[in-house]
Amino acid sequence: MDPRHLVQLAAILEKGSITQASRHLHLTQPTLTHNMQTLEMQAGGRLFERSRYGVRSTPLGEMLAREGRAIARRLKDAAEVSARHRGGIRHQLRLGAGPVVGAAVLGELAPLLLTHFPDLALAVQSDRPHLLLEQLIDGGHDVVIAPSWLEHPPPGIVRQVLADDELGVFCGRRHPLAGQRPLSVADVDDRAWISLGTASPFDQDVRGKLEAVGVQRLRAEITVLGDASMLLDMLAQGQHLAVLPRFPLRRLATRFDLVELPMPGAPMPRPIYLWCRADLLEDPVMGEVAELIVGTVRGWAR
Repeated sequence: MDPRHLVQLAAILEKGSITQASRHLHLTQPTLTHNMQTLEMQAGGRLFERSRYGVRSTPLGEMLAREGRAIARRLKDAAEVSARHRGGIRHQLRLGAGPVVGAAVLGELAPLLLTHFPDLALAVQSDRPHLLLEQLIDGGHDVVIAPSWLEHPPPGIVRQVLADDELGVFCGRRHPLAGQRPLSVADVDDRAWISLGTASPFDQDVRGKLEAVGVQRLRAEITVLGDASMLLDMLAQGQHLAVLPRFPLRRLATRFDLVELPMPGAPMPRPIYLWCRADLLEDPVMGEVAELIVGTVRGWAR
């Protein structure tokens, strides 16, 4: 199969018609139609069906279009690499970070990396930790800074501890419980909470921490997915509580005027790791980048 034909198939299904795809690809309709006929012959089946509303993919067509989209992404990546190289940038680091730890460390970490590695370009993405790790496994990131619910890293992935962190209960300084000492379970029970991603596996840790100290009625009025600043802004208003990691919150507490409540019971560990593709560390420069991240964040966590 000609890889270009797979890219063209993906464009047809994305645009919904051969006419629109031909304009997008700067090809004539007869040429694009001929290419799809060739691809169907090679694939051994129909790739899409025409209707008055455009084209609709067949299962075979969708599977091949997925490969076409992957090829298109690789071509785009190659073009970006060439453009960066012409601009004097020799390396790129695709870095993913959990929303809270990303908000706490990347503002200082990014310029530090660029100072030490002037020919480095950063592509940074914030998302829920379990999604970032899935993307890392699929090759979408080079390194990820995030906690984990996994006992062992997946094959081909290595991790190093950045902070032996724990979960704590936080609120805005204007919250009625902010100045109250000492606190009992009854003070916290049936309060309004903000949850950082109930769809994530970490919500089990949150509920486990609260149940361990005797909190029975958890009223999560707001759920925030993948955005730390929005959650912390709402928390600072003084109407809600939230279970959050201590290390990032120590770095963010002053900025958002937050305090940690002295909850009874033992703290719940939730270490933060640097996750990395094992083959990336074979590159000497990327190995040095990973070492700088580990050393810097560990220093902040002490």
